Amino acid sequence: MNQVIIVSGPAGAGKTAVAQALCERFDRMLHVEVDVLRHWVKAGYRHPWAGDQQAEEQLLMAVRNAAAIARESTTMRYAVVIDDVVLPRQAVWYREALAAVEVPVHLVTLLPSLAATLARDASRGGSIPERATALHAELTAVAAAGALPGAVLDTSADENAEASADRVQDLVSTGSAWLFEH
Repeated sequence: MNQVIIVSGPAGAGKTAVAQALCERFDRMLHVEVDVLRHWVKAGYRHPWAGDQQAEEQLLMAVRNAAAIARESTTMRYAVVIDDVVLPRQAVWYREALAAVEVPVHLVTLLPSLAATLARDASRGGSIPERATALHAELTAVAAAGALPGAVLDTSADENAEASADRVQDLVSTGSAWLFEH
């Protein structure tokens, strides 16, 4: 199925594992890890949470690069899973950057409990618990206010990434996770 699925959530939510599990289900699918795109910046790299103009510029550049890959891939009839932390301003950027695609675009935010998020984040190495906690709090507040587009999925009780991918796939197939539809 030719579509774009953006999988969001805080560090440790399982975005990459769920994206990989989704890709294993289809014949023609790309997985775009936006964190990898951010690290293409070799001189002047700023952490996404730095909060300065250069960090904001690099956030926007990563979204635009992910969207460009998705646009080109969907024209070749590949579905795309984008793995990124998407707050409301990035959702607007994705909506603008993907406006030209002629396929459905979905956004699913994985939001397990804070305890599950921190445990998963710590298990993968390179953990920054303060950042994972801050992102979790921000996404939880935005979701509670109804300001997060797409669908929010608590994956705390899911036994593995494949179970979470099943739930993401259900949301996508029922149209419950639209960022926008063409």
